Amino acid sequence: MTAVTFAKASLRDRKKAATRKVIFETAVRLFAEKGFDSPTIDEIAAEAGTGKGTVYNYFSSKEEILVEFMVQVEARVQKRIGRFAEANAPLDRILSDLLRFQFRLKRPYLAFARVFLSQVIQNAAQLQGPTMRMQEVIDPPLRSLFERLRERKLIHESVDIPAATHSFKCIHFGISCLWAMEGPPFRDSARAIDQQVSDFARRLERK
Repeated sequence: MTAVTFAKASLRDRKKAATRKVIFETAVRLFAEKGFDSPTIDEIAAEAGTGKGTVYNYFSSKEEILVEFMVQVEARVQKRIGRFAEANAPLDRILSDLLRFQFRLKRPYLAFARVFLSQVIQNAAQLQGPTMRMQEVIDPPLRSLFERLRERKLIHESVDIPAATHSFKCIHFGISCLWAMEGPPFRDSARAIDQQVSDFARRLERK
């Protein structure tokens, strides 16, 4: 009996996961094709072959779907930043190259990034759950990066790593807003990276 119960529960879980995946992928496709504002929840539901209520069972809003997508993009980007910990370059060059690398990987999702940043700023309370997941994706690899740079003596031994991580994320977020608003060829964003990272790196070296 227990085995049968577990099997039924597992089947239900798989069906729920499959339904959520279809809704999510359908919404992202419609956003890419029509922009974020145009598709409605009704249209997403119809395209996904389900009901409007079912969509709301998994996502509270279109904004939540978009943030979830950007969390997945961020996770893919963060998996690749570890290599910068061993770069043979000054600290400011390592950190500025890291930001340029991340923006380059996110370039195909510029339109999504614009909406994402505006939603995070305007609806922070409603999107607290997804944005917390974003921080869970970003923080561990970034802390590891700074710890390794400190081990290599590129960062002063007295630097508080969590504080440095937070400060760098603030810099990144500010430049991300500029990058998203500016668009190609991103000249102002490039200048902001050089200036702000240079100042930040000097503080870490002299701490």
